[in-house]
Amino acid sequence: MLLLWIILFGFVSKSIAGKYGIHYLFLAPEYLGTVSFWSYCIMGFAIGGFVMTFNISSYIINSKRFPFIAALKRPFVKFCINNSLLPLIFITYYISHVIHYHLENENTTNIQIAFYVLAILVGYTVNILGSLTYFLSTNKNIFKKLGISASADEDKPINSLFSKQESIYNILKSKTKWHVEIYLHTPFIIKPARNIFHYDKKMLKSVISHNHLNASLFEIVIFVSLIVLGLFSENPIFVIPAGASIILFFTIAFILMSAFYTWLKGWTTIAFIVLFFLFNNLSKNDSFTYSNMAYGLNYTTEKADYSIKNLNQFRNNKSNLSNDKKNALAILENWKKKNNTSLKPKIVFINTSGGGSRSMLWTFYMLQTSDSITNGKLFNQTHLITGSSGGMIGASYFRELILRKDSLKNSIYSTHYLNNVSKDLLNPIAFSIATNDFFFRMKTYQDGKYSYTKDRGYSFERQLIINTDAIFDKRLKDYSQPEYSAEIPIMILSPTVINDGRRLLISSQPISYLTQNSTPSSIRNQAIIENIEFTRLFEKQDASNLKFTSALRMSATFPIIMPRVSLPTEPQITVMDAGMRDNFGKLTTYKYIYTFQDWINENTSGIIIITLRDKQKHLTVNKKSTSSITETFLSPVGSLYENLFPIQDYNLDEMLQYLGNDFTQPIDIIDFELNNSENEISLSWHLTTKEKERVLNSIYSKKNQESLKRLKSLLD
Repeated sequence: MLLLWIILFGFVSKSIAGKYGIHYLFLAPEYLGTVSFWSYCIMGFAIGGFVMTFNISSYIINSKRFPFIAALKRPFVKFCINNSLLPLIFITYYISHVIHYHLENENTTNIQIAFYVLAILVGYTVNILGSLTYFLSTNKNIFKKLGISASADEDKPINSLFSKQESIYNILKSKTKWHVEIYLHTPFIIKPARNIFHYDKKMLKSVISHNHLNASLFEIVIFVSLIVLGLFSENPIFVIPAGASIILFFTIAFILMSAFYTWLKGWTTIAFIVLFFLFNNLSKNDSFTYSNMAYGLNYTTEKADYSIKNLNQFRNNKSNLSNDKKNALAILENWKKKNNTSLKPKIVFINTSGGGSRSMLWTFYMLQTSDSITNGKLFNQTHLITGSSGGMIGASYFRELILRKDSLKNSIYSTHYLNNVSKDLLNPIAFSIATNDFFFRMKTYQDGKYSYTKDRGYSFERQLIINTDAIFDKRLKDYSQPEYSAEIPIMILSPTVINDGRRLLISSQPISYLTQNSTPSSIRNQAIIENIEFTRLFEKQDASNLKFTSALRMSATFPIIMPRVSLPTEPQITVMDAGMRDNFGKLTTYKYIYTFQDWINENTSGIIIITLRDKQKHLTVNKKSTSSITETFLSPVGSLYENLFPIQDYNLDEMLQYLGNDFTQPIDIIDFELNNSENEISLSWHLTTKEKERVLNSIYSKKNQESLKRLKSLLD
């Protein structure tokens, strides 16, 4: 139980998961899209519920150690007062950090800060007073119990739901009692503990039993409330701040702990270990596991054959290869007609990195700005967009605005769309985790003729569609014709297959040429299969019907926060973030350029590759101090993870050198870097006001200003 408190202290203080911005979910909570009195009031209410459940769980587990409280008036209230030190420290600590956050980061006025603190205290107090009112009206003490049979309460069936009487209330065993001299009668009055030896033991046991029953009923109400909240999760009024959802999840953990401990006592730890291994083994069975799905795919028909033999057949299909190249060349010709000028145009490729909401906002803002200063030439001359995670969502949003620009009320460069792309996506995810994913998945989602279970993946896609004015509610096939006619650039998503590390290439165009590992005749080698074409592998599973938001989600599946997507194959494969293999999509870009090098050399005046990065490319050397034994032991693993993206940069830069040998025209690389050297902007689906400002202000860095000027001159 103390571990949950330690985690909460760690979240608020930034000691735990600070890199991912978890502390901001507590310090700057959002409700209905804004930080407000109500968002802090809900946080206070959630903390109050957490505190009361902590008191109830402590009471159920430990009241047997203090049998004298049964002889007091309002025994549970007295227990709460004497158990209040840790909750008071936390609420004080939390409020102090909220005040400090606003003073240091948001330039909030003192009056507004006081208003927020009042909201926290109001929410906290309402929950505490409401809970205590219930216990004051229902709990019994020895005086109320006089003259009433001790068996009256024990005959109720619900009494055994959370407590097993024979093993819990043996208050006579000295090893379960703690010697108490004094206690807090009120927060400011100390009294000596009452001698209870002259009271009837059965009567004392009945008092404690009755109070435990009321505590259990209270916990049941909280648990039912959780389920009800989950049922109304699509109503924005019920989607509480993400920080409150985390606290709610911990509250349920308290309830489960007290229930298990009440039944099992000293065997609780062993029981948890046994249950862990039991569920772990059961999860290997399809009947006891849960899989997140990609919406729009058919999971009821025959599974796709994911075998080396079948993948080789796709790769070696010469007819597909020939037809797909002809299709790609037709698109290039359409692009050429679109950019018909007296001089050969530059062909533009855009690569964008992952990085949650910070990358999504940075990518969108840079595309919006650079397209504006080039008078629309940037996207006119852009042929292909690749990348991963949040960056691809930002690029997809701008591409969709370009496609709809004639029917939009606002200019595509309007701040309205900038505000849309920076809206919160984390609250519905966290809320779904707390109320649905880890307990009961009761709701289903009907997409055409297919049905899926709702989870945090569904919540993410739904919120993304809401945030972007519903223009993302499209299928993969909806982009086939606009891409073919070069109205918009081709977009290729490339989530990573967890089973074997291969890349799953998702595009509305047939792209089998990107799955080929063709080598010169002088090289004798059995090339491995690295890239898999999504639409051909899942042709019988209605691949083109895939919701585009599901394709984006597969490319942006950050572990734990987002569910891994299982696909209808035999054996079953799951996919996650594209950044695991190629954070910028440059593998796809370079292979595409290499495949059509002859056409590019003949029909363009050169290549521009724009890289939108959520971090600097040229990192400073990390000066390590003397490491501890533990750090020395773990450093190889930690170093590999920390340097995952720099390693990709090293490899991709080297590949670019070899690619340049095949071109007579120049290849210009233009980097736009988010100013995030100290990880001030969290890797999350939620951005604070200050973080949004840091993202947007990054455009004014000397390097980014030089890159803008260079891009403009290349396109002029």
